[in-house]
Amino acid sequence: MAGNRQGTYSGPVGIWRRLGAGTRVAVLVALAFVPILALHGFSIAQISDEQRAHVEHDVRDLSDAAALIAAGSANAAEQTALALSEVQPIRSRDAGAASAVLVRVVAANPAYVGLWAAGPDGSVYATALPASAGAGTSIAGEPYFVQARESRQPVVATARSLPGQPGVFAPLVAVPVLVDSTFAGTVQVAFGLSLLERIPTHPMFPGRAVVTIVDGRGTVVFRSLDPQRWAGADISGQPVYQQARSATGVFVATDLDGVTRVLGVAPVVGTDWIAIVGVSAADAFAPLNATLLREALLFALTVVLAGVFAWRGKVLADQVEEERLCLAATLSQLPEGVLVADPDGVVLQGNQALATILGRAVRPGAALREQVEGTVTWLADGRQVGWEELPFERARRGEVVRGAQVAVQRADGTRRDLLLHAMPLRGPSGAIEEVIAVLADVTALKDLDRAKDEFISIAAHELRNPLAGIKGYTGLLLRRVQEKGYDPETIRMVAAADEQADRLAGLTGRLLDVSRLQLARLELVRQPTDIVALAREVRDALQLTTEAHEIVVDAEPAEITGNWDAERLRQVFGNLVSNAIKYTPGGRITILLRQEPGQADALVSDQGPGIAPEQLPYLFERFRQAGATAQERAGGLGLGLYLVKGIVEAHAGRVGVESEPGHGSTFWFTLPLRAGERSRGPAPELLSLARAARAPEPKAPARAPARGTNRRR
Repeated sequence: MAGNRQGTYSGPVGIWRRLGAGTRVAVLVALAFVPILALHGFSIAQISDEQRAHVEHDVRDLSDAAALIAAGSANAAEQTALALSEVQPIRSRDAGAASAVLVRVVAANPAYVGLWAAGPDGSVYATALPASAGAGTSIAGEPYFVQARESRQPVVATARSLPGQPGVFAPLVAVPVLVDSTFAGTVQVAFGLSLLERIPTHPMFPGRAVVTIVDGRGTVVFRSLDPQRWAGADISGQPVYQQARSATGVFVATDLDGVTRVLGVAPVVGTDWIAIVGVSAADAFAPLNATLLREALLFALTVVLAGVFAWRGKVLADQVEEERLCLAATLSQLPEGVLVADPDGVVLQGNQALATILGRAVRPGAALREQVEGTVTWLADGRQVGWEELPFERARRGEVVRGAQVAVQRADGTRRDLLLHAMPLRGPSGAIEEVIAVLADVTALKDLDRAKDEFISIAAHELRNPLAGIKGYTGLLLRRVQEKGYDPETIRMVAAADEQADRLAGLTGRLLDVSRLQLARLELVRQPTDIVALAREVRDALQLTTEAHEIVVDAEPAEITGNWDAERLRQVFGNLVSNAIKYTPGGRITILLRQEPGQADALVSDQGPGIAPEQLPYLFERFRQAGATAQERAGGLGLGLYLVKGIVEAHAGRVGVESEPGHGSTFWFTLPLRAGERSRGPAPELLSLARAARAPEPKAPARAPARGTNRRR
């Protein structure tokens, strides 16, 4: 009966019953894998899509970075050419002086291949090459010269031969020189794209990326692979160039050298160039192919399924971390500040140069506004800029900002002038995924420009009368009129001319001292010097020049001797006391001198109007004077305090100022008693004594105890 019952099973149940136990287990295991395999297949498809999108995103980022660097190089060259077009030797076509200027610019900018200036007829009269090599040649037939002459606008182009450098191909910027709206020639800056050499390596790709910059006519401006061969090559007929011109984003094609690559294309802002970055397709999709192979092997390795997925997660995390560290290392080496933020303004990456510019560290993971607002102030055209007007905030709204000139005033009161570029980075859907901003510190150039303008204005005013006097009167004439007994009026006029000549000589001497300080050529003649005696000499000499002031020397001990340059220190005291006389209507000027362990302290206090706090950080700079208007300033070139600082620091000393509007000023300096040592700031008790000396009706000043005796620590 049992056999009969067994035989009655039919259909699937009968087949199942007739299978052995081992086969059933195998079938159950196989059936158990059906949903796993389905899920696994879905996972493979998802991973494939994500990997491809990741490759496209990385290639797009590389092309955007290459375009940004190329645009930055072209913009820097354009700014240099624009600045040079305003330089007087070039505007007047002074060949020697213009060549000297160009040589200095090339020396300060190694990325520049060549600089040259041409007249309105295209004749080159100045170059940055030694011995003016290339001068005398003509660029009248060069397209960039013609375009700059006709458009009266800066031109970004390429040249296959540079003046004095035949056969050298380079990109360049040509800027017209306009004198009273008349075309007076051009200035050309040929530059290299060496920064792009950092891009060919990328942590996500085993091979090297190939960067190609091509202009609108199909001429290769730069190619990281075999650059000598491709520089200046015409690829306008190549299919890859035609496809790149019409394509957007990322595509796969056969590159110029026959290698199939994943290519990303980005326009170079401000030019007709495009940046093409290619990564070998085999290298780019190697991680994808490896992933598919691993996922297929998972079917046979079910017992280690969890471990394989864990390992896979670790591999991906390591790759992401490696990419982040490589990007951080690359950004840390850039001289410009770089900020990368998400669409909400949260910092993803910021390099050391950014922290230096802002005067504080920028932490990833927090909004930039939360980190810096309240500690730094943004300025443009002399006014404070609201946060929403800043270039990186405008980039968050989808705007591309190029060459915005802003300034940042940091928490310590210092100011940096910046050239800022910002742009949004969009994902495949077109939505903004990241915002990148590049901040170039151009403070030195701005300061140079401001100093030049102020120097020309002040020097023209100050030298006008002395030069007129020198032309009319001389010291010899003064002696002759005195010897021949001319009338008093004539003698007075000649004496006035001689006095003006002395004044001009003094101005010239100060300018020479400034140049020595700038070139680090100020030489000290050290000898045992009593600083108290020097102060009294200066007091006696300057007291004769004023009846409205009482100059007092308060010294303890009565003799303070150190190894110093007596003549230079006499100049320091003279400048400080003369300033006090000029800026103070009347009252007492107190020179406090104290000897401290290892150093001497000197303070000059007046009872004048004081100095505004915002002017204090700049008083010791060249061509700086207190006072917001010309009427508030006392005249001169504004070099006295700059020389004081330079002389004191040459002695390894320190210098400073303490002032309060309406309560006078105290200028102090300290000097080490022996050469080879450095001094520190003055004692707080001595600064308090100086404040008391600035009081409108000062009492007899109490003696400040010497440091290291009975002073409270």
